[in-house]
Formats: sequence, C-alpha cells, structure tokens
Amino acid sequence: MNLGAVAAVRESIAFPAYVSLISPALRDIARGPLRRARHDGRPCSGVDGTRWCDECEQTIHDHLLAGYTRLRQTLAGSPPRTRGGDPIREMETIVRWMTSREASTTAIEHMARLIRARPSEGEPVGVRAARAQLVHHILRSLEARVRREDAHSRGASAKPDRDLRTAAWAAPLRENEIGFELLVDAVIRLRYGAHDIYDIPVGQLAQLARHGLDLAGARRELRGALTRLRTLRPDWHTANATIHLGEDDLLFGPSRPSRLTPEELHVQGEEQQLARHTLAMLLTGEYAAPRNELHRSLLSRISADTPENATELLQWTAREFGLTRLAAERFVRRLIHLASQADLDWLATQCRPAPTAPHHLGPTRPSRSPHPVPQPAHP
Repeated sequence: MNLGAVAAVRESIAFPAYVSLISPALRDIARGPLRRARHDGRPCSGVDGTRWCDECEQTIHDHLLAGYTRLRQTLAGSPPRTRGGDPIREMETIVRWMTSREASTTAIEHMARLIRARPSEGEPVGVRAARAQLVHHILRSLEARVRREDAHSRGASAKPDRDLRTAAWAAPLRENEIGFELLVDAVIRLRYGAHDIYDIPVGQLAQLARHGLDLAGARRELRGALTRLRTLRPDWHTANATIHLGEDDLLFGPSRPSRLTPEELHVQGEEQQLARHTLAMLLTGEYAAPRNELHRSLLSRISADTPENATELLQWTAREFGLTRLAAERFVRRLIHLASQADLDWLATQCRPAPTAPHHLGPTRPSRSPHPVPQPAHP
C-alpha cells in the first residue's frame, strides 16, 4: 500500500490506509495516559491478551476517526482553522504531501515508522506535520479527558473540586477551612490515581504546620471531612471517592449511606453486639489468651485515628503472626469487618491496655462467643 491511498476518493481504501499510517504512533503516545487513567499504571490487555481492553480500543478508534475526519475535510477544501480564522498550515502541508507525485510510489509502512519515531533532521515535512496534527494534537490532554469521561459515565462529577467549592449542598463542608481543603485535595488525588487517601502531600503538610497541625492532626481533619461529606451526600461520596478505592483502601471507615429501615437498624444493632462480643473475646477471652496482646496490638492499629497503610498493616500481621501474605490478608479482612460492625471508636477504647487480672482461687468457665472467634489461617 502506498501513501497516496490515504487521499483516495473511496473511503473504503482511504480509511484502512490512514489507520496503517497513523495508528502505530497514536497507540504509542496514548499508551501511557490510558494506563494511568484507567489501569493504575498497569499494562492494558483485553480478555485474550492480544489486544487492549474494549474501552481503550474504543478510545483509540474514536481518536483515529477524529483525525481521519479532520484530514478528509482538509482534502475537501475545508481545513480546520485557528482561533483567528486562518487555515492550519500543517494540515495543508499534509494534504500536499499525500497528493504529491511521489506519494504514489512511497510505501506507507515506511512513512508510518517515521511518524512513530522521534523527530529527526531531514525527515519529510509531511511526516513532521502528520505527527503534530494527527497524533499529538488529537491526543492532547488525553489522560485528563479520559478520567473526566469515565467519571461522568459512572455518575461521578466531571469536576469534583468545582462542585465542592461552589455547590450549595457543600456549604457546611466549607465551614471548616482546613478540613475542606484537605478534602478537596484528597478527592482530586483519588481522581488522578492515588491509592492512599490519607497520604497527604508534603507540600500541604508544610502549609498546615502554620496552623499547628502535624500529619496525625491533618489525617483526623480529613477523616472528619470525609465523614461529613458521606453524611451530606452519600451518593456523591460513593461516586467520587469510594469508587476509586479498592477494598483494602476502605479498611478504616464505612462508606455505605445510613438510610436504613427500622428492621435493618434492628439487625444492624444485633450484628454490632455480636461483633463487639467476638472482639472482646480476642482481647480478654481465655480462648484466645495465648495471643491476647498481639490481637490487641493489631486491633489498635486498625482502629487508630491515623491507621497504617493497608500494605504495611498486612506486612506487620504476616510477620508477627507467622502467616503467609494471603493468610494475613484474609485474617485482617475478617477483623476489619468485625471492627466496622462494632464501631471503630468503641474498639479503640477497648484496645487500651487491659488492667491486671485479679487472682482467682478456682478455675473459671470460659465464655462462648456467638461468632466463631477468627483465627489466623496458618500456611
């Protein structure tokens, strides 16, 4: 196939030729932004592993079509124009290059490799213009656009920071200036791929130091702001914060809206009592006595005002309990589920150092837990 085929009158010839010419470079440039926007930086792969996922393939197809439409309009005598109304010269350069006499004898694969490569001296002016207008210009701000479009498709706000700063419903959040700024920063960080919502940037911590706040204090403010947001707008909280986080990142706070029926509230109360009894058995019960203090240390970390990063917590648990990574993850998940049911503030109170047990003159009967007491799953 030759370069002139891209300018053919029949679109059944022109479009496949355009894809062969532009697609390799377009994919190269789009790969990084799409990985960051949709896959947390990991490689994108479809079900069979031979192509990208359907969403990313659709994004590439849409951008190829946009560039192709731009080129066909220029070929038809209606080139895109600048804000001042002047024709974009690079598009006209591309048309002259593709309709020149040499184009009919120029292999399209060779030109595709040149467009895909880094700019170099002596390359055809058409290659440089095509790289600029049909690749880089088409993909401008790709990562930000994909994040906004994906967020909008799942019901999230296109500009969550604007909503928080201007919406009437968010006015109560803005009353606490420090907590509000931490909240806005956290929501934006989540939108752009952050995994730890409490990983407050160093630069912001330096500003908070002027108000006498250290990292622990800043995390308490952020936790309070997130709680107020969840209370005011549970659906907004879910769509713009919770959905960005995996289960490990949501270990330290409930995210479900509290719109329960009386029957559900009754069941919730029963579950809370059962969870509290089970956790108390881990902390003080004779059944778990060999590891009471180790359980206390782990549950203290889970219920802390500034909980550890989930990865660090799992590493600590695996090391101290002698578990594999997978077994530690299962054990911690079970404890976190119980802690959420029991109430984190209640658990934090229970995890304070236990008083010295009085000396008993006779044997005592161990109590029974309504829940099976969770045990570490040894490898």
